Amino acid sequence: MKHDGIPVSAVGLGADHDERLDALLSITGRMDGYLYRCRNDASYTMLYISDGVLTVSGFPPTDFVHNAVRDYVSAIHPDDLAAVYAAVDAALEARCNWNVDYRIVPRVGEPLWVREIGGGVWDDTGQLEFLEGFVVDISDRKVVEDLNAQLLLDLKAANEELSAQKREIEVAKQQSDHSANHDALTDLPNRRAFHDELKSVVARCGATGEAAGLLFIDLDRFKEVNDTLGHEAGDALLQRVSSQLRSILRSADFVARLGGDEFAFLFSGDADLAQQKAVRVAERILERLRIKVPTPNGAIQVGCTVGVAMYPAEAADSEALIALADRLMYIGKKSGRNRLVTAEEMAPQLPSCGPRHPIRKTA
Repeated sequence: MKHDGIPVSAVGLGADHDERLDALLSITGRMDGYLYRCRNDASYTMLYISDGVLTVSGFPPTDFVHNAVRDYVSAIHPDDLAAVYAAVDAALEARCNWNVDYRIVPRVGEPLWVREIGGGVWDDTGQLEFLEGFVVDISDRKVVEDLNAQLLLDLKAANEELSAQKREIEVAKQQSDHSANHDALTDLPNRRAFHDELKSVVARCGATGEAAGLLFIDLDRFKEVNDTLGHEAGDALLQRVSSQLRSILRSADFVARLGGDEFAFLFSGDADLAQQKAVRVAERILERLRIKVPTPNGAIQVGCTVGVAMYPAEAADSEALIALADRLMYIGKKSGRNRLVTAEEMAPQLPSCGPRHPIRKTA
């Protein structure tokens, strides 16, 4: 009897042949592929291989049976052989089927892709008898799969590029937001950020019953430094002042450069202790901002004047708080500079000062 035109004796099936095999061979004969049964040796010596191998490889099945003309390994693309060995060995070790794609080198033409699904057959004692499986031509499918794989890679690359662009936009926005709310020279929050923070703090204190303290700070003899040493020295002094003010900050405090040589320090806390804290902070600021600036004609002793105003005890809202702190600072300037001034100690003078613009200098 013959299977796919090959005598049973030629393929080594013998008594194993039955009607189910005839049906299976009939079905597979209509497919672009072939059945095989082989030994588990280095050349995968074929005991049986169906006629479909001729369609796929251009070599007749008789060439491969018992390695009559060539062994099956010779038809596998050399670059894929290691992967085939590895897939088969791993599956045998796990007692499961293998599923591996590789290229067949045909008699004529370019290598074509096949997919092999196979498994080992063990006897009753657990000894491996042979390997068997099915090989199908997937060349057309492989083209589609490769295109899909490339499309996925392209989509991944596009997504990564979009993500990178998004990150760049976010960074640019953060930088823009930072620039819009921070002084370029000192990197302290600017006048705009100060007004936003002050309104927020006053609103919160109004709801919680806490107090807010605002310290307006104006440097003494800053113009002298600028006129004597130039604007670069003035800028360096402002940066040094900013660093000193930062060193006083607690996590909940806020310091800003309002413009020129004017700064503001804002805090909030328990209403009973707020006035005392405001004075302590102002005293520390006076101490930290006593800076000697060397010049060719002797050092310039820089200092500051601080106006201290409290919400809600001394001002009803944020605008009134700004106006009061500014007036107190102005009184200190007129009274000899290098001092802190509170509303309590200067109450008799406040009416005569009259309203002034809350912030006199621009950033």
